[in-house]
Amino acid sequence: MPSPALLCSMMALASLTLICGCRSEINADKDPIKEDAKQKSSQVALADVPVHISASASGKSGAVVGEELDGKSSPILTETPENDSITKADSEVSDPDRLQEDAINALDSGDLVEAFELVRDLKRLDGENPQTIFLMARVFAEKHRFRQAVKMLDDLAMEFPDAKLAVLGQTAEWLVFQGDWQAAEERYRTLLSLVDETSLIDRLLSRLLMRQGRRAEADVFLRRLCRVGNVEEMDLRSLLLLSCPLPGDAVSDAFDPIGLQGTVRHAISMGELAAADEIFKHAVDQTAVVLGPAEYALQGRLLALLKQFDRLHDWIDGAPVGVEQYSDYWFALGVYQLHKAEFPAAVQSFVRAVSRDETDLRAYRMLADALNEMGKSEQAKVAGERADLIEQTVMLGEKMASNPRRDVRQISVLVDLLERLQRPLEALGWRGIQVAYGRAGSMLGEAEARNVLQMINQQRIAQLENNDSASKRLFVTCGIQLTPEPK
Repeated sequence: MPSPALLCSMMALASLTLICGCRSEINADKDPIKEDAKQKSSQVALADVPVHISASASGKSGAVVGEELDGKSSPILTETPENDSITKADSEVSDPDRLQEDAINALDSGDLVEAFELVRDLKRLDGENPQTIFLMARVFAEKHRFRQAVKMLDDLAMEFPDAKLAVLGQTAEWLVFQGDWQAAEERYRTLLSLVDETSLIDRLLSRLLMRQGRRAEADVFLRRLCRVGNVEEMDLRSLLLLSCPLPGDAVSDAFDPIGLQGTVRHAISMGELAAADEIFKHAVDQTAVVLGPAEYALQGRLLALLKQFDRLHDWIDGAPVGVEQYSDYWFALGVYQLHKAEFPAAVQSFVRAVSRDETDLRAYRMLADALNEMGKSEQAKVAGERADLIEQTVMLGEKMASNPRRDVRQISVLVDLLERLQRPLEALGWRGIQVAYGRAGSMLGEAEARNVLQMINQQRIAQLENNDSASKRLFVTCGIQLTPEPK
């Protein structure tokens, strides 16, 4: 039985790997300017944001892994060097601590052959040590043997319950790579119920949901990151347009689409509406998928964008229970009502759409059209101006998503736009990003950056204390009162 100190050491190792391991898709958002900004601003960050970058699951060539021990399910490493009479000096080392350190360094550098040999030697010396088991699991994960790696750590958590948190976090990451997104989500949500500091989990879960096209659900976690002041640029870009990813982000590995909604929203983002329609048709006709409320609502948005009003009529008639909670549904319904010259009904539908998604610039433009048709030119002007402001934020976000170089003056423009849109927490998040770039570019000294960030944090706390939700709701709806929703 390992000592308490050793178990704590293993948990620290697992936690470190969760923070620094197995997120290769994040590398797509990495560039020299951003990395320099992260390094130089690490002492003045709004909150203690962990860097989550790794070569894990990189697919680099290495040792073959995966035999069974005594016919049981516990996997071990078994590979014989080409010349068995020649062994590395490290294989003769009898210090498990040294072997552990060398194995971790080899894994972090991507040298799987070296890591394999070191962990094999470590197992012979200290095979029951939780740290050894954890390192073995990491080697399996590096070789894309995620199922075995997850089982090893799950078994470890059964034997040592104190390791549950670290195991849940690491295995959730591996399950994402394996493609078992539902199991990964369940583990993230379990973690949220067990820990006090949730920012890292909020970020990972929100990005998993974003990839699945479940952007309204991801929005909840991204807003929470804004409230605690622990938000990254990628998160803030996602908040600029909720209905689909920015095109520049859509083509990055970090937002690689998964599932029906994710694939369709990706296609919409790229302007491939016909392809998106074919994806839906194939899912329903060829694979007999039964669309859930969220997927059904998204199909309606797509039909509205395609202006296929005959199909949209049938879509409205077949709407399932629960679809009303999604902005996509109200947007599609509003487009159909506007087409049928049902202007008051269309206004109500578009207002319901923007009340659920205040970044829906298309809904604001259609709202302006419906109001103009009703002779309400002043309200139409407000809605049109709102759409223009949102469009400007989206354009600035897309420039940043598509180009690694940053102009801090453009971030100032974005901050001003967000403040005019009464989205202060997002604006403060971007101010923090601006400080980081300013510090990296030597435009701000360390002391000055600290002072600015302290001011940002004070403003964030003030905003949280002064939350006038009724006033904000009226602003979002352009002063239009909602009638009771139809039963």
